Amino acid sequence: MEAAPLDRDALRRALAPPSGPWASLEVVTRTGSTNADLAARAADPATPDRTVLVAEHQDAGRGRRDRVWSDRAGEGLTFSVLLRPREVAVERWGWAPLLAGLALVEAVGEVTGGDVPAALKWPNDLLLGPGQGKGAGVLAEVAEGGDERALVVGIGLNVGTAAADLPAGGTSLAAEGAGHLGRETVLVAVLRALADLDGRWRSAYGDVAAAGLVDDYRARCATLGREVTVTLPGGRVLEGRAVDVDRDGRLAVRDTGGDTTVVSAGDVVHVRPAGR
Repeated sequence: MEAAPLDRDALRRALAPPSGPWASLEVVTRTGSTNADLAARAADPATPDRTVLVAEHQDAGRGRRDRVWSDRAGEGLTFSVLLRPREVAVERWGWAPLLAGLALVEAVGEVTGGDVPAALKWPNDLLLGPGQGKGAGVLAEVAEGGDERALVVGIGLNVGTAAADLPAGGTSLAAEGAGHLGRETVLVAVLRALADLDGRWRSAYGDVAAAGLVDDYRARCATLGREVTVTLPGGRVLEGRAVDVDRDGRLAVRDTGGDTTVVSAGDVVHVRPAGR
């Protein structure tokens, strides 16, 4: 049975003007990449801050380090948002993907009533269920062009995909027992959570400590407290316990000798639990 398309009118009523927190919301049937589409529009000043683009299917989606993010039409959510956070210095924009990951965790908790455990693998992968399979990924990019730069944040979330159709290590809300949830319900929850977090971030001028965002993130990050293996470019490997995520969104890893190394997401190829 073919999945029903998203109800565009319902989404606009919930999320777009006059009462919604997003300036513009568009749903397209198919595209290559919602991130690429919004990045191309960013140079046009007529494209407003807090623009949302949702695709029923995208066939050129990307994850971190140009990994492929594939989706099955009608089963998941693939969307991007364009942000113009003028209140936040560009050097603090690295927190945007972490806020998107935090929004996913908060939204899953809301729509499932806590029945589906949700946490974050640093920096922003959504982990679902007791087995902590990957349920969503986030890719944030700075869009150049025009008089100012903008942020484009893309999210791919597995909603209705059956367990048998998921890649190794992947999961979905349906596979974790929440197959009753409609995609509109999930999308509204994610975008409302992201709008709230974005507002807190901007109100604090990007100071995530003052806004309480770094504490919120730490509380939901499953990587903290674990023994991890961090693969860095050039084949360098760092092993130790993940002990903190700092105000710049970097992961602190303490080795067996007591020395602590701080790594940023852009410098990391993989972070895995030790022994895997």
